[in-house]
Amino acid sequence: MAYVFKEGKMASNVLDVALANAIAQTAVKDGSLVVLGDLVADTTYDANGKEYDTYVATAPAAATDEVVIVDYAGISSGDIAGNHYKMGKKLYDLEVPAGEPMRVRRLYLHDKFWLGASNFATAPTVGQYAKATASAMTHTPAATLPESGYAIKILVANDLTAGNTSKGKIYLCEVVQL
Repeated sequence: MAYVFKEGKMASNVLDVALANAIAQTAVKDGSLVVLGDLVADTTYDANGKEYDTYVATAPAAATDEVVIVDYAGISSGDIAGNHYKMGKKLYDLEVPAGEPMRVRRLYLHDKFWLGASNFATAPTVGQYAKATASAMTHTPAATLPESGYAIKILVANDLTAGNTSKGKIYLCEVVQL
């Protein structure tokens, strides 16, 4: 099983305001859910300054917290024939080291993206849901749509392969509730 985040049809592909930077004090996996806190202190030009677009990131304290999704930009990426690809030595199990900047995407209703099996606390079921969980950065599968808070619907499951090696499943997800 692998951690994977692969953007699909997302508002943040059009709206630059939906992208931000964050720094966590722990290592964070690609596709994780985090909460944005205060702006990070930056004393480059001012002893009391703040970085204008980089936030402190933590795991959600409650399942109903407003979350963003980590799209690790520590590798090259680009568009080829209308498809967006991450390029580099690894296409899965990407991890942002503790204290390093990472890109995060603010989620919008009906955003679609792919997540790897390890982005879930347990294996999700196609046609069911997943939600945020207190004190965890993974998605937690749910048979029914939660009453409130972030939720995605699992639309499709495919095999994730790297060359001739199976790396588990990837799941096409759609944001159905914020």
